[in-house]
Amino acid sequence: SMRVIVGKKNTQTPSFTAYITRVITYPYWTVPFSIATKEMLPKIRKSISYLDNNNLQVINGKGVEVDPKTVDWNRFSPKYFPYTLRQSTGCDNALGVLKFDLNSPFSVYLHDTNRRDLFGKKDRFMSHGCVRVEKPMELAQYVLSNGLDSATIANLNQCVRDQKPTEFPLKKRFPVLILYMP
Repeated sequence: SMRVIVGKKNTQTPSFTAYITRVITYPYWTVPFSIATKEMLPKIRKSISYLDNNNLQVINGKGVEVDPKTVDWNRFSPKYFPYTLRQSTGCDNALGVLKFDLNSPFSVYLHDTNRRDLFGKKDRFMSHGCVRVEKPMELAQYVLSNGLDSATIANLNQCVRDQKPTEFPLKKRFPVLILYMP
């Protein structure tokens, strides 16, 4: 049993059933197109330092990181944005240090968070649809047959920046039922 943070009224978490397919340590956060273009692009236009301040990388269509200072940000809009924004790994990553991938038709998953202080709030409708879990390490230990080894746990507790993501596939399918009933 644990608290969760779920979608805001205008970005509700969808109700669905799925299976956790894998646990990823030190995940990248690939910013959804709508968030990148509607929320972040205006901030980038105001100050290119927004990208550095939020540990965001600019990735082109070939998967190559691009120097953001070489990009004319005024050319883009929510209708035309040929880049992907990706947040580097670490404790300041919006996904925290653990992500639980789901086989769902939505771009929604369970994950850790870099804002654990928010679990103390009564109103926890704060996400764009994903479900932030209060005790991600306990959930990982529960869904993985052999759990996480002590070296991995120690590494996660150190919150090392720019770690490569590591995938832990589940040996047994783990069902998830999400009901969004505010």
